[in-house]
Formats: sequence, C-alpha cells, structure tokens
Amino acid sequence: MSENSAIRQAIAEELLGCSLEDGEYAPCPGRDLHSNRGGRRDFRVVLTGAPTGYCFHDSCTDAVENFNRELRQRIGKAESDGKPSQGGDFGKVSRRPMPKPRPKRPPFDLEALTRLAGKCPVEISQEWLLSRSPLSFPGRTGEQGIETAEAMLSALYQPGEHVLVFTSPFSQGDFLFCHGKGSFRLGDQPGTKAVPSSLPTGGPEGILFLVQPVEGEWKWNPNNKDKDGKPRPGRRHGECVTDWRFLVLESDHAPEELWLKALVQLGFPIVAVFTSGRRSVHALVRVDCKTKSDFDALRDDLVQVLAPLGADAAAMTAVRLSRLPGLYRHGAKDKDGKLQRYQKPRLQKLLWLNPTAKAEPILNIAKH
Repeated sequence: MSENSAIRQAIAEELLGCSLEDGEYAPCPGRDLHSNRGGRRDFRVVLTGAPTGYCFHDSCTDAVENFNRELRQRIGKAESDGKPSQGGDFGKVSRRPMPKPRPKRPPFDLEALTRLAGKCPVEISQEWLLSRSPLSFPGRTGEQGIETAEAMLSALYQPGEHVLVFTSPFSQGDFLFCHGKGSFRLGDQPGTKAVPSSLPTGGPEGILFLVQPVEGEWKWNPNNKDKDGKPRPGRRHGECVTDWRFLVLESDHAPEELWLKALVQLGFPIVAVFTSGRRSVHALVRVDCKTKSDFDALRDDLVQVLAPLGADAAAMTAVRLSRLPGLYRHGAKDKDGKLQRYQKPRLQKLLWLNPTAKAEPILNIAKH
C-alpha cells in the first residue's frame, strides 16, 4: 500500500478542522488541556511513514494519542482503496470483545473531597505542615530563599545527579543544579559551555524544576522532529531522564483547606509539599518506577482515585515541571498570554520535607 500525501493531509486537516501551516503545523487537539501558554508551532503533524502528531506540551498526551489513533485508522482505510480488511484464517467471525475502557481523567468531585476532608480530625494549614516537617530546612522558621531551594534539591536527589531549573517553562532548561557541585547557568544551544552560577531568586512566572533527574546534556528527541523528519535536540525530554522517581500532585480546583486535609490522609510517600506562589499547593510523591511505561501505568491507576479529589490529571505526567520552593513568582499570564505582574512578588514556599517518606499518611507521621 503506497502513501498518498494529498489524502493524508486532507484527512489530517479534516480531523483538526483547519489547514496545516507549512504542511505540518496546527493548533493542538488537546490545547484546552495545556497547563502553560501555547505557541504557534507547539503541535506538529508528520504525515510520512506512520502518520503522527507531536506536541511540545505533556498535559495533552491523551488527546494527542486519540488524534493519532483516529488519523492512522482513517488514512489506512483511505489508502486501502476501500477494500474490506481480511478476516485471516478464522472465517466470518465477530471481533474479539474488549472491556469497556475506563475514563482516563475522572472529573473533580467536590462531594468526594469534602467527605474525605471531613475524616481529618484536626485543622490543617500551611503553618501546621511547616511546624511539623520531619526534616528542618533553611527558612522553616524564617525567611526562605535560594538556600531553601538548594536544601530541598540536595535532600531529594543523590550526589552526582542533575536537576534542570527553569525561568521560562518553554526553554530547554536555564540552570542546572548538580548535587555536590553547585549550580550552573546553561546556554540555549548545543555546544555552549555552562558557567557556574547561583540559582535565580525568582522569575516572571516563578521558578520551576523538572522533577525527574536528567543527564544534563543535549540528546536527540524522537518525539520532536523538524520538517525533514529529523529529531531535534533537547535537554528536558524522556530520553534525558535518568530515573522515574517522582509524581506531582497539584490542584487548581480544590479549596485549599479541603485539599490539605485530603493530602495529609493519603497513604503515599509524600517527600515534599510546597505552594505555587499563586492559588495551589503541590505535593511531590516518590514512586520509584523503573521505566516510563511503569510510571504511566501507575499514573493511570492513581488518576482514577486522585482526580475526583481534585488532583490535576494533566499534571501527573512523567516528564513534569513543578514549582521550586524558596524562590519568588512575580506574576502570571492571563488567558491571552500576557504577563500580569503581581503588586508584590509571591513566595513559592516549602511547607514539608521528608526525603525518606514511607507509604504512610502525613497525619500519622506528624503524631510521632
């Protein structure tokens, strides 16, 4: 069966509801799920070989997978000239029955969150967590800053491991924290030598870090290709990750007082809790998966339990940025992508640090 580029492009444009810019760029089918502002060329469709759409963002994975599945099915049917598929050696039998797929992202259920929060016997606040953190850290009883960020990274990562730090969520990493060696300012192109530098105290949209440790070097990204189908280099994609260690829990929907009461009752190894500098509180859970496939399988199970409680399923991806506490957020972008600066910078505050956490609720640990 030969490829028909005209048919392939027509089918892709029909599915997307628009023309492909330069024959390959279009708005992402999952753009409503993006947790960060999108760019004009974030989503790219490669129509040669196995037709595939790629997106720069991680939060739209399910929507992109659905698009790719439908794209390939339609192209396969069109390029087979309408011939019926062969039934193999089994005659005219029915298709194998398949279990009904469960929804990947159950909706937020305020009643379910309220019921769980109601089981918490004490009032939980940011101050409650801060005062009971198993590991002390700079700024626990005073002002937080770069030392707080460095202390958390040193507690959660092993000597010699590298952590990417971002002043822009769309970069390939602006700084690199190397446990035992300090931090470095990174160039934005391969071949540029990093220079020693302190971490920034804050950024326009705050400071973020990639929660999985990485090699810290540029590597070819098979999921991000140029117009000729060649992989582009990057520092923040799955091929760069050295350990699938952490999962991020965050919620922009759940009221903070209920969300905190739920967090402290979860029987997960929560190693850190910190604020976003805006309206949510994030938790970092140790999962220690061997591969990304193992991570994704675990994530799919946890989504069923945690999404109804308010956890953002789009934030539970394997290659995920989260807020680096101890540093400041100076603003946030509005729906039009314009940065709106706060009257006063807001601290991304570390509330709880427990690098040796076991699968035990915070509520029980705090009683010890």
